[in-house]
Amino acid sequence: MTVIEMLYQIKNRRTLVRLFSYSLFAFVVAICFAITGFWIAYRFRMTIEYSYQRALTELSEHVNNIDLALQKGFYASTTTQLVGLSAQIWSDAGAAKTDLSQMPLSDIKLDNTNKFISQVGDYANSLGKQLAFNQKIMDEQRAQIKSLSDTSQKLSAQLNDIIADMQSGKITLFKSDNALYKSDLNKVVKTSLEDGFEGIEKTFAGLPSMIYDGPFSDNILRKEPLLIKDKPQISQDQARQNAADFLKIDKLKLNFTGETAGSMPTFNFEVNSINIYISKAGGYMVRMINSRTVANATLDSAAATAKASEFLVGRGINSMIDTYYLANNNIGNINFAYKKNDLTIYPDLIKLGIALDTGEVISFDATGYIMNHTKRTLPTPKITQSSIRNMLNPALKVEKVLLSLIPTDGGGEALCYEFRCKGENNQSIIDFFNTQSGLEQQLLILLDTPGGMLPM
Repeated sequence: MTVIEMLYQIKNRRTLVRLFSYSLFAFVVAICFAITGFWIAYRFRMTIEYSYQRALTELSEHVNNIDLALQKGFYASTTTQLVGLSAQIWSDAGAAKTDLSQMPLSDIKLDNTNKFISQVGDYANSLGKQLAFNQKIMDEQRAQIKSLSDTSQKLSAQLNDIIADMQSGKITLFKSDNALYKSDLNKVVKTSLEDGFEGIEKTFAGLPSMIYDGPFSDNILRKEPLLIKDKPQISQDQARQNAADFLKIDKLKLNFTGETAGSMPTFNFEVNSINIYISKAGGYMVRMINSRTVANATLDSAAATAKASEFLVGRGINSMIDTYYLANNNIGNINFAYKKNDLTIYPDLIKLGIALDTGEVISFDATGYIMNHTKRTLPTPKITQSSIRNMLNPALKVEKVLLSLIPTDGGGEALCYEFRCKGENNQSIIDFFNTQSGLEQQLLILLDTPGGMLPM
């Protein structure tokens, strides 16, 4: 073997060693990346699971607080104690709803559970307002508190059981994680968090109705639309014609997309990007939504409001006055209330959305108007406007006084003096006083935002 051949073999060996070393290094790097990726994925999953577990724990704590406050409320002797407990229940119910919304429960609906928590909070809020007006608690209200307490105890116990089962490993957060098998029946036993909440939902399915002065009261949820009460049912073809007349197009362009049930059943149609809903009773336009994108804004609030007013009048909807404007995503959202003589009737509400690039109406919602518009017999004010002025906070400077009908929390209506005022730093404030009792019915602070006035 020559020297050259020996050198060549040595070089080949070195090349092989290098190749082996590089391959080994690449393999080690790949393993490291795989381990790192697995670790990151593991940490990410642990973070998600921790957030769900924390939400579940906080939900249980808030429901426990509600349960305890209701028990105290049943035995409380003074108005001061009841007002404080009502505020606590209201706060915990709101937090509980937030916690419930964070649960990984996409496959089941928690309508009954959500409804119960909402009703508990709003009942407490309604009771707190009643007590603040120096009205005593009645025997039937104490009975209602006892009933709510009994139900909340069941919910609290079920949530505590779920947490205990999770800690012991009997149930998992997600259905795909695990499945336990019953040896005697040889079938899968569902053990996920969703199954636990499905059991809770069934518990609340048969709860009795609650009637009280609050927006989640069952009498509000079952409210009958007053405008279309006793109105004759129309055919699908007539509904199509009404929709076409509203859009000012040929009815043959409209496609029927189905029907909507509920307290206000509708026939539904579409054309291009527009969806439109016509009430089966009376054939009224309920809603219209145009989903097109509005890329820019060239119209100001005055021009948009003028376009909206013109649209209403053009469809025979008269006696409406604009009460509120807010621009968002290049759309001017305008609320119109019914006005009769000098009285503004806020419950009779129509909402319009104006595209600020062309002035086109891209949304219309007459749900409030259809639900509430009816012939009314209003009381004569018992309290004079001048006597209310003397009650106003000295920090308020009155600019205008109107007579208005406003909705109450429980779906009723109150005739009020509407004091439009300026506060400190020229802040806009509306103070409503009941014309019958003289009580301060509602107070709104209007925040001046880039898009308009936002009532708070």
